[in-house]
Amino acid sequence: MNEVNGLYIDMRGVVKRSDLEAEVTEALESSLTKIKRFLEGIRGVEISGYSIGIKWKGRDSISLRGLLEEINKKNERFVIVLDEVQSTRPPLSYELKNIIAYSYDNLENIVFILSGSEIGLLRDFLGYEDPSSPLYGRGVYEIVVERFTPELSREFLVRGFREEGLEPSLNVIEEAVSFFDGIPGWLTLFGRRYIEGVRDINSIKEEAIALALSELEKLGEREKLVLKAIAFGARSWSQVRDFILEKYGLALPKSTLSRLIDKLEKLGVVKNYEFLDQVYREATRRLIVKAT
Repeated sequence: MNEVNGLYIDMRGVVKRSDLEAEVTEALESSLTKIKRFLEGIRGVEISGYSIGIKWKGRDSISLRGLLEEINKKNERFVIVLDEVQSTRPPLSYELKNIIAYSYDNLENIVFILSGSEIGLLRDFLGYEDPSSPLYGRGVYEIVVERFTPELSREFLVRGFREEGLEPSLNVIEEAVSFFDGIPGWLTLFGRRYIEGVRDINSIKEEAIALALSELEKLGEREKLVLKAIAFGARSWSQVRDFILEKYGLALPKSTLSRLIDKLEKLGVVKNYEFLDQVYREATRRLIVKAT
């Protein structure tokens, strides 16, 4: 199999253009031994040993679009993975979509892979069916990683551990399969922590719950109220409304409540008034919320 050349960039916390430029520089440096030939001779790019410097501003500088144009001239496939890209906000998100659209139309050797854990928001970000989006009408190949079956979860863990020379007990594997409920990300977290030497599965569970809780705490108070209602058994629009009214004394208008539920589904936390995994259900139970 041919080696894939390119970059991986985690977009979480990338707020402005300078953040993106810093992440691109760091990603290029971390892969420098593999992609050095793509960068040699480009104006504004300085390579010294295993370090790289990019002049993004001022005289003899280069823009991100210009950098991609130069890399494209190497006539080799170059893949850029933008992870959790749906978390970006305007104006950066619009600039980023313009760069992707330009690359799609003009740079045949540049390939973008956009990934995210919140599929609904990722589709909203792309906007390939929205005439106002720079990516409107562009071809998109979508791959959705579905929840693993218990059998596939078990095989995923066993094979991964075998590659690392480990063979956890069947009880450990079964507990992980049961709790992480086929979610690839949580199973990967469990496997990585176990390989790193964490043998207390409860501590790994707590880490996963803490990660989920940190994400939920970023939501608005009313979104948290809806999640609380679902976590404690509400299974319909009216049950969610009644729970919030009875427990917090807040009457939400129908349109507001429907909008909140729709957003939570796009976030990939719930669907049809059910949590998509046990980790987020437990994290929601621990949320501290107040009616606003």
